[in-house]
Amino acid sequence: MSKRRIPSTVWAFIAFVPWIAYWVLAGAGRVLPGAIAAFTGALGLNLYRLRTGNPKLMDGVTLAFFALHILFTGVLGSKLFLTYGGVLVYLALALMAWGSLAARTPFTYQYARDDWPREYWHHPLFRRTNEIITLIWAVIFTLGMVLNAAALVWPAHKIILATVIPHILLIPGVLLSLYFPRWFPRYALARAIERRDRPFGWRPPRFPQEPPAASDEFDVIVIGAGMGGLTAAALLAKRGLKALVVEQAHYVGGFCAHFRRLHRRYTFDIGVHDISGLGPRGPVRHLLRELGIESRLEFVRMPHEYILGDLRLRVPEDADAFVEELAARFPAEGDSLRAFFAEMRHIYREMYTDDGRPNIPTDPEVMLRYPLTYPHLSRWMDHSYLGMLDAYFADEDLKRLLRMLTAYQTDRPETLTVMQMAPIFGYYFDGGFYPKGGSGRLPQAIAEAFQTYGGTLLLRRRVEQVLVKDGTAYGVRLADGRTFRARVVLSNADPGVTFRELVGLEHLPQDYAALVQALQPTVSIFAVFLALDYNPPIAPITMYRAPDGTGMGFAIPSQVDPSLAPPGHHVMTLMTLVPQPEAATWDRTAPDYKARKAALADRLVRQAESLLPGLRDHIVTRDAATPATVTRYTGHPAGAIYGSVHPGGHLPHQTPIRNLYLVGASTQGGGVEAVVISGRWIADLLIPGGAREAYPSRDRRATYPFPLRKMGRISRP
Repeated sequence: MSKRRIPSTVWAFIAFVPWIAYWVLAGAGRVLPGAIAAFTGALGLNLYRLRTGNPKLMDGVTLAFFALHILFTGVLGSKLFLTYGGVLVYLALALMAWGSLAARTPFTYQYARDDWPREYWHHPLFRRTNEIITLIWAVIFTLGMVLNAAALVWPAHKIILATVIPHILLIPGVLLSLYFPRWFPRYALARAIERRDRPFGWRPPRFPQEPPAASDEFDVIVIGAGMGGLTAAALLAKRGLKALVVEQAHYVGGFCAHFRRLHRRYTFDIGVHDISGLGPRGPVRHLLRELGIESRLEFVRMPHEYILGDLRLRVPEDADAFVEELAARFPAEGDSLRAFFAEMRHIYREMYTDDGRPNIPTDPEVMLRYPLTYPHLSRWMDHSYLGMLDAYFADEDLKRLLRMLTAYQTDRPETLTVMQMAPIFGYYFDGGFYPKGGSGRLPQAIAEAFQTYGGTLLLRRRVEQVLVKDGTAYGVRLADGRTFRARVVLSNADPGVTFRELVGLEHLPQDYAALVQALQPTVSIFAVFLALDYNPPIAPITMYRAPDGTGMGFAIPSQVDPSLAPPGHHVMTLMTLVPQPEAATWDRTAPDYKARKAALADRLVRQAESLLPGLRDHIVTRDAATPATVTRYTGHPAGAIYGSVHPGGHLPHQTPIRNLYLVGASTQGGGVEAVVISGRWIADLLIPGGAREAYPSRDRRATYPFPLRKMGRISRP
């Protein structure tokens, strides 16, 4: 709390002093002097509040009540306040309390704000605490009014009904005001952490000091070798657990992989073209350091360019220079741009600890200090990103430009919170990077580290069933009939596939089964892969709006990594998002599939030629990928590139099946940085603090039947 000379509890008592003075004098038969004394005290309080710019509802109600009392009793000679004074006193207080609740400004909240820094004022829990306290006072005042009314009916019991009991009722209100704010926030925050980490109540299992001895038994089994699953598996293996990863494809990395064409001379990326989270405090950077593989990879920065109608803008590597570029193009928004990017920079920096972990509070005391420790993130984290843009800017063209990177997360930017969008601003603050040799080099290095720490990786093996007994997952069965047992199963597969096909809806509670049935695939993509005999005059990452309004993305990683193509040649990927349900109409077995794919690829090339005239004359070879291609290699329904989500957002990591967790885009959002965070979250949950010393070093070698050097080969889409 901030230091103030007079605490709010004292001020709340002072606010009651005029009423106390009135009750004392009126009880002695001096009703009008009591009203005058109360009015004088209330007038002094209100004048002080106006002078300090801190008016209070209760002080205003007190002044108005006793002004009316003096008017009716002393000026008009009315008996109203003399006869019904007790009822009217509590009626005024009850109306004040109930009215402040109805107006969503509980009167105790006005006092509590004086004790707490501004960063807490708009926190839902701060308001909720005062809503409860005000509600209790509203009930107490209402009961006081009823008791005073009863005293009019039974005058023989007036002292008990109108004085003793109402004053006794004030005691729990005072005690509640003193102690409830100290207890309730910590209790509520502890419950919130419990719901966040364990929404279904069960706790992670404890692992024995020694690993399972049998070759078919593991501490952890991971279904799918996407970046989220690989991250969790590698960290857990390093921390001493016996881990198995089973992947249906012949390569690791999911969307973060590459393939080669035309006698392996040209290297293309499947879906990841630049990677965030590689700044000094970035989660991807710290993952590589923790695994000891940072030196194995060389990253180069990927410049960005926006071409939107008449606006053509190369994004400078320095974020401040970018802001000034934007300010020069939108001069009326210059100050707002500087303020917005400064705020976003604070939010982005506050999202991660110094060791690259997501800055998620793990106990009530830390969470209670969160608004002070991380004020910018705390203020904006749950706000709509588009709402934040509206709060800062009026120019619609500028807001459209600042929505460009939302495509890294979704085709529905209206669903994004500031916290979900802030990591994407890492592309401005720390840059987006490309691993030399192809995007697949990143997961390959993690897979190699996983094996170095004793992990077992099976490729071209499909999990057919998650084994469940009495509501607990205990292993998996593969399509070839083999079974493996484990204390924990992590699914990096699509959650719809996980529960409908691998677990079975019959093992789920009805409400969760309904949630699974409501899952919707996210947006898909259509991509055209071009090998070119020239260097297109655009940035390695270019976002373009074609004359017909179609949004397109260009990726030319060979501009920063010449090893991806022969000398003088380049590789370029054209991309456009495919919304649902159009993506669901793509079927590789359909008779017109090849013709439809070729026609759409032709159209994208024509649209690209509106920016790059004569492009088709420089094409050496061409390939394309459809939403059906995405499904083929990842198993995601309808080619969803950001997993599946339900109407309320992403699914939690924990599931109602004990010892079964979800990991990946469907829990944390799309992109390498987000799924790495997801994998680290699981690893830290299972082995808190990453304490490898808790598990003695285990002399085990991996089973890896397919050499990593061959994983770059992918058959045609």
